[in-house]
Amino acid sequence: MHQLHGALQLVENADREQLLRLSRTFLRVEEIIDSVTDLRRLLDLIMRESEQVVDAETSSLLLFDPLHDDLYFEIAHGPKGESVKTVRLPVDEASIAGATAVRRTPINIPDVRDSHFWNPDVDQETQFETRNLLAVPMQRKDRLIGVIEVLNKSNGDHFTDDDTDVLLVLANLAAIAIENAQLYEEKIQAERLAALGQAVAGISHYIKNVLTGLRGSMSLIDTAIKDQEYELLDRSMLVLRRSYGRIHHLVRDMLSYSKGREPNPRAVSPNKIIEELYDLMKESALSKDIEIKIDLEEDMPVLWVDPEALEGILLNLITNAIDAVYERCLIKPDPPGMIVISSSYGHETLRVSVRDNGTGMTEEQQLRIWTAFYSTKGSSGTGLGLAVTRKVIEESGGTLELESSLGHGADFIFSLPSPPV
Repeated sequence: MHQLHGALQLVENADREQLLRLSRTFLRVEEIIDSVTDLRRLLDLIMRESEQVVDAETSSLLLFDPLHDDLYFEIAHGPKGESVKTVRLPVDEASIAGATAVRRTPINIPDVRDSHFWNPDVDQETQFETRNLLAVPMQRKDRLIGVIEVLNKSNGDHFTDDDTDVLLVLANLAAIAIENAQLYEEKIQAERLAALGQAVAGISHYIKNVLTGLRGSMSLIDTAIKDQEYELLDRSMLVLRRSYGRIHHLVRDMLSYSKGREPNPRAVSPNKIIEELYDLMKESALSKDIEIKIDLEEDMPVLWVDPEALEGILLNLITNAIDAVYERCLIKPDPPGMIVISSSYGHETLRVSVRDNGTGMTEEQQLRIWTAFYSTKGSSGTGLGLAVTRKVIEESGGTLELESSLGHGADFIFSLPSPPV
């Protein structure tokens, strides 16, 4: 509120009515800054308050572009305001706004026709007649933010020193809001770049591991053909299929995460899909000394469910469960690795649980695992699986819950709205 107190000191010679009017203006501007989060909307409201408090017909706000060393119109009121948006003014003494930016001091022109600063190009562009003009700089410390202009005193007079003092305070408030927004945007951009770098690094490591597997399988195939050791072909094809599957899942997850997908429900048996995935994954799990069990509701009806979505959700959850159990068993083989997939149905909702006795997760990990590209698997994971899984579930109108604690496994439970056929 120090800006408000300073403003009141600047107008201490004003009469009581003027002082009350100014006080209400500064209070409104303070409230606007506190409540409006959209920067352009915020600046538009500040400019309208500026017009009212100095009794101007219209106003404009120009921002400084340090890359091109010029000013451009961010806010331009009036009937032809939009047409001026294409005009850019160099930071020099060839225009009132440019001279204000160069000098970093207000310029008050009682009659623009008598001023050597006056550049009529903007009036010609907008078909607006400027009689008098007051321009003040927006700056933070030594950094130029832009220029505020108010045009044409409504009562036919010209702008006063009091108008200049008041507009300087409003320009200071606008400069603070703009600087805060710019700093916030820079922070967000830096965070995005850091996240992108982390994502690229994670995926690169993952792809590198897959390529290592492909290179190994190609070497085995070459050896088998060269030495006619055809029994090696089975081993090489196993590695080749596994590597292909990993690339396929990566591409599928990236596509699922990057764009929305409309559910495509059909009449299917959820239990049959679960049984097919069980048959597909049980051998892979057994090769790591992990047993998969299924506990399915016997009277499960045929439901309207998107089979591709259901299969993708289950595949991601089962694959994650196998990885978590295997990681735990490498360190602590007792108890034996176990994954249980169960299903139930009620109130037109399919409910499926994938429970494992793997490593489990800390509370912090449980909060972060839904974030894209966050992985607890190091370079062996992409960090997309759970983010995609939750996205697909939510696109289908369902929910995904997690019950876990470190060292005691995890239970992922998802529900999908599924009316019976």
